[in-house]
Amino acid sequence: MKNTFFSSKWSRIFIVALLILALSTVAFGKTKLRVTTWEGAEGTAIDESIIAEFVKLNPEYEVVYEAVTDDRYYQKVLTDIGAGTPPDVVLLDAEMIPKFFEGNFLTDLAPFLSRLAREGFSGSNVYEYFPVLVDIARIDKKIYSIPKDTSPMGIFYNKKMFDEMGVPYPPEDGWTMEQFTETAKQLTKDLDGDGQNDTWGFAFPSWVGIVVPLLWAGGGEVFSPDFSHTSGYLNSEINVKTYQTYLDLLKAGYAPTPQQASALGGSSALFYTGKVGMVLTGRWFNISIKGQIKKGLDLQVGGATLPFADINRKDTVSYLSGWSVPSGAPDKRGAVMLAAFLSSDLAQRKRCLEGGLAISANRAVAQLQGETDPLDAAFIKMLDYSRVPVGSQTKFYRPKFEDLWAEAFDKINVGGESLKSVLDWMASEMDKAIAKGES
Repeated sequence: MKNTFFSSKWSRIFIVALLILALSTVAFGKTKLRVTTWEGAEGTAIDESIIAEFVKLNPEYEVVYEAVTDDRYYQKVLTDIGAGTPPDVVLLDAEMIPKFFEGNFLTDLAPFLSRLAREGFSGSNVYEYFPVLVDIARIDKKIYSIPKDTSPMGIFYNKKMFDEMGVPYPPEDGWTMEQFTETAKQLTKDLDGDGQNDTWGFAFPSWVGIVVPLLWAGGGEVFSPDFSHTSGYLNSEINVKTYQTYLDLLKAGYAPTPQQASALGGSSALFYTGKVGMVLTGRWFNISIKGQIKKGLDLQVGGATLPFADINRKDTVSYLSGWSVPSGAPDKRGAVMLAAFLSSDLAQRKRCLEGGLAISANRAVAQLQGETDPLDAAFIKMLDYSRVPVGSQTKFYRPKFEDLWAEAFDKINVGGESLKSVLDWMASEMDKAIAKGES
């Protein structure tokens, strides 16, 4: 009996030990994946709920989510890469892809996505996304980012202000520079007769991110086709003509000067209070609009295209963020699985349909989004003729082109220099930088 007791006792201990070992193996056998993003509180909450679903479906993985919400974001990512401890998945503004590509910091996702798509893994089928968005993340037929969401550039207009002044809404299928100019003039009024305008047609577009698509819409370009120079393109006659039209409207008082707008609370505040009729910007402005309506503001807004030199040649840009995998990620397949899942149908619905944070990169989800939000629908249509941003094609756009444009605009707005002379100066400076490889 004694031997039987000890035999039974040690058998039980042995079984328990095996169970502990098995559980330990499961716990310690998980592959850890780290995601680094710039998301704020709302985006982080959505991303974490998506990741929870990924882990539920793929229990062999543990995911650590890291949000860096200040301007140290790219510095931290590059520092981690340089230290040999890169994130497994990183959120990239598409205009940073050329710099990361040059440093050989990114994994070509195409072969992984192809295999995952054959296995039916959600988010891995590139044909589910708008083609232009895939092209934005493509270099030499290789794909370096999975589209997360996007924001076309267009015009928001205050319907209530238009109605009160009897001004027709912009045509839904696009309009010309002449139509835009006439609309801006009709919206500009001196309501109290003191010789000063109380309302203006539009908020002046000075930010480079809207200036470039405006020049495209006018029929111009800013770089040569091979991105080797800007002279003859950036400072072309057509670009001078296009942007001079906006400057002339500003000078004539149809838009508040940047200084006036700042003193009066900014362009957004002027738009919300019916002082400015149109704002030229990206779809992200809809988030702010919804926030104002939620607060109780009686705001009715429509969406319109940028004004075109030729209505039959429409051009705008759509900016993109996407999920990339650093080349040093140890488990590339797992990292691509996670990146794809963060752009999956589930993720797109949570982020764009439920959260309303951006236009979905997924065509089917974007269609649903347009059906529930007419303002989003207007911007989704713009993806049919959106182009790949310049910054996604050359490392010399960010920050060199952006910084030089900011200086160029100050020369015009503050220094009073002519547009032509300033664009000549900027093109010359850009060409010198490109020749030296200074980005």
